[in-house]
Amino acid sequence: MRSAGLSVGVAVLLALAAPVAPAAADGDVAAGHGKAKKCAACHGIDGKAKLPDAPNLAGQNPIYLVAALNAYKSGARKNDMMSLVAPKLSDQDIADLAAYYASLGAAPK
Repeated sequence: MRSAGLSVGVAVLLALAAPVAPAAADGDVAAGHGKAKKCAACHGIDGKAKLPDAPNLAGQNPIYLVAALNAYKSGARKNDMMSLVAPKLSDQDIADLAAYYASLGAAPK
């Protein structure tokens, strides 16, 4: 019984990760830098948050960033600001932003 549950869990994780992995790999760091200017007020152009409630994005895993932005875009994940911003992002915008923020050094804790 436990092994069946584990197999289903692994299958679900693989299914969720598959659609976002190519998008993250297709991101353009330079294009993402330009697009990140709109994100800078909260997340900083350097990926280090400027607001206490905004997360640092510098050095974040690009697959996670793509998944998070897609969740905000679809409404599966809620945040007042991101719910306004994310629906306007194309798949390429998301990939570019993820590539850019992932390319930055991680923010100090």
